[in-house]
Amino acid sequence: MSTTLNSAFKELRKFGYFARQNFMCCQNCGWHAIPEGKADKAVFFHQQDNDSKKEGKSFCLAWSGDGHQICDILNRNGVETKWDGSESVRIEVVSW
Repeated sequence: MSTTLNSAFKELRKFGYFARQNFMCCQNCGWHAIPEGKADKAVFFHQQDNDSKKEGKSFCLAWSGDGHQICDILNRNGVETKWDGSESVRIEVVSW
């Protein structure tokens, strides 16, 4: 896994996010596996997203909380993101 991505997820956890990489098989299972009381601040990508990542393609993050804060944390750790600011849109990781 990428050092910059690891650093970003570590910092997300410091800010109170449930943050996991390659978490569960799909988005639906991922949301259902988040511990009770943690779903309001969560960031993860699942195994299907990880397949794209392993191929060097962009991949998306499922998230809840403050999307701007999540992108800021990722970006300052060297992870380039693409997001339109909408709460209903996943954050795309373009480079890591």
